[in-house]
Amino acid sequence: MLHSPTLRQIDIKDIDLSDEWNIHPFLSHEPSPRLLHSIQSIGLLRPIIVHKRPDGRYQLLCGRNRLRAHQTDKQLPTPINALILDEETPPQRVLHYILEDQLISGTLSPMEKAYFFKYCLKYMEVEKAAHCFLPILKEKVQAHIIIRTLPLLDLEQGIQKNIHIGKIGERLALDLLLLPSDDRLTLHWIFQELELGGGKQKRLLALTKDLALGQGKTITTLLAEPDFVLILDHPEMNRPQKASALLTILQKRLSPESGAAEETFKKTVSQMQLPPACSISHSPAFEKDEVYVTLRFDTLKEVENRLRKIKALAD
Repeated sequence: MLHSPTLRQIDIKDIDLSDEWNIHPFLSHEPSPRLLHSIQSIGLLRPIIVHKRPDGRYQLLCGRNRLRAHQTDKQLPTPINALILDEETPPQRVLHYILEDQLISGTLSPMEKAYFFKYCLKYMEVEKAAHCFLPILKEKVQAHIIIRTLPLLDLEQGIQKNIHIGKIGERLALDLLLLPSDDRLTLHWIFQELELGGGKQKRLLALTKDLALGQGKTITTLLAEPDFVLILDHPEMNRPQKASALLTILQKRLSPESGAAEETFKKTVSQMQLPPACSISHSPAFEKDEVYVTLRFDTLKEVENRLRKIKALAD
């Protein structure tokens, strides 16, 4: 039997909040100024979704920010437009409404998927959840896609929020899960403090993990050493400079011979007195003897004009 919802106004005092169906509990649910202005100007365009309970009250399913806007601004009407699912609505149907409502706002983040499927697995097997909902998310119908997201739920809320907003990638987040909580939080703090992008986050994780393991200490203890604290607390260095200095000293400590080779390489190149449009680089970590010469040209036409000499150099 299909349980059709009812659309009508209900009093906000009759609505109960809980995290039972909340797919982003790591977020603050204070309404944005833009949402408040929109509701104040033209009213609520998109109704909240609630589930009617046997005692006559309503449990909020979707629309925490919209509800909070009505609760915050005393000039907004107390009744609020709500799509009401009746008491007999089965969990699978409830989940379908939650998913479709969220997709109106945009694609689900890895964290939202993790929470959504956590609720799914309370009521159905993972294979059924995959069959019912992965096509809606435009994913292949494979249970492992669901299973691989669930460990994200074990991360601290601050990390979950940064995964949600795209500041930490899902794969890196799963690597962080392999660390003790203190080390995770230490690295996360540095990610935020230095505003590291994905590539530098991965490099910092790899370097600190290898160096700490080699010295038989935790990452947190390692990064509390004076050399690293001096960089992180340096009053004159900006964030990119701190990031570069931190990664450089970590690399030198991990591979002293690589650091010495880097110094020799830079000294040799500087003695070549190259023109500004020319640069020379080496292979990553000096894994190969080959070097790379880069020539910069202002236009493609200039490259065409000099192509004969370039080919001769290449030969």
